Amino acid sequence: MRRDLRIDGARLWTSLMAMAAVGATPGGGVRRLALSDEDRKARDLLVAWLQEAGCHVRVDDLGNIYGRRAGTEADAAPVVVGSHLDTVPTGGRFDGALGVIGGLEVVRALADAGAATRRPVEVVCWTNEEGVRFAPAMLASGVVCGRFTLEEAYAARDADGRAFGEELRRIGYLGQAVHRLREAAAYVELHIEQGPVLERAGAQIGVVEGIEGISWNRVEVAGRTAHAGPTPLEDRQDALVAAARIVLGVRALAERIPGVRATVGHLDVSPNAVNVIPGRVLLTTDLRAREAEALGRAAAGLQAVCAEAARGGVEVRAAEFWRSPPTPFAPGVIGAIARAAEERGCATRRLWAGAGHDAKHMADRWPAGMIFVPSAGGVSHNEREWTSPEDCARGAEVLLGTVWRLAGEA
Repeated sequence: MRRDLRIDGARLWTSLMAMAAVGATPGGGVRRLALSDEDRKARDLLVAWLQEAGCHVRVDDLGNIYGRRAGTEADAAPVVVGSHLDTVPTGGRFDGALGVIGGLEVVRALADAGAATRRPVEVVCWTNEEGVRFAPAMLASGVVCGRFTLEEAYAARDADGRAFGEELRRIGYLGQAVHRLREAAAYVELHIEQGPVLERAGAQIGVVEGIEGISWNRVEVAGRTAHAGPTPLEDRQDALVAAARIVLGVRALAERIPGVRATVGHLDVSPNAVNVIPGRVLLTTDLRAREAEALGRAAAGLQAVCAEAARGGVEVRAAEFWRSPPTPFAPGVIGAIARAAEERGCATRRLWAGAGHDAKHMADRWPAGMIFVPSAGGVSHNEREWTSPEDCARGAEVLLGTVWRLAGEA
């Protein structure tokens, strides 16, 4: 790669911190929910930066923002880089934002060096990756890649009843369908790891081989409400006791089936009173694995756990409401990332992504890959989320080297 083609680490960090100021929380994190006023401000800032970097900016009918740097072959499929700017309610400064600002820094570096690529390079900011305001997650990239319909996206509503389509229009980012991404030679997403593997291994760059499969289930436990004092133990139909058995059974699934992680992340107990035996519990389970067979075994195991918990007079109903199969990344993109990291002398580690990313949907349609950088303490979706300036710059350097390989020197 050309020696004059380098990331400006100080500029990258300044941009990351300027973006983190949009929706900043008192605890040092970020609250920038999809299609909120804070999201609009972040989008406005990104658009201005992309235009300053010489990109042609367009917005599609899902609010996805694309900044295109032309290649010498105008009709060639672009190399696409990016991520998202929306956050969870008490999120960190790097989740998603590093991929978007890192992509911006790539086109800035190309412009600084006057470097021409054969293929166009596009920076994308996906709408509603997190899915915390409008379910499901990775909604806009899912529509672009054929996983969801536009009607499904527009009909999604937040907790206050506001529709996705209406909020797009309100913040001024309801673009046109003609501007959607139609082709890609490759997609590369730079992201923080959000886990402890790289840090513990002393690795600087994670070469991601794929995204683990996910199964989300909703479980309803129906018992009988009764007074906590006079009701004998043998007469109780305690929904919470049965739910507790399910929680422990779900944990046991992960211990029994290699490569599986299983979590109960939400409980809703009714009537939730100190002196009342719970009559109803709703809970959710999150099952993850990189092998489809293991994920299937975990899903079957959950049904068995629920059947066992139903003994004792309660009813248990479990239903899967979302599944994303394991998705391996393209060998050619993985190889380009590995070579770019090697050229820069980075210590690497091969791993799979345990969280969902827009790269999953992109990989279903076009060659895709991801670059991970370490997360301090493995902490993410948290105000204490931290990745050092050096690690951010190193990840962006590998992204630049990968793009240079995939887009081709003119």
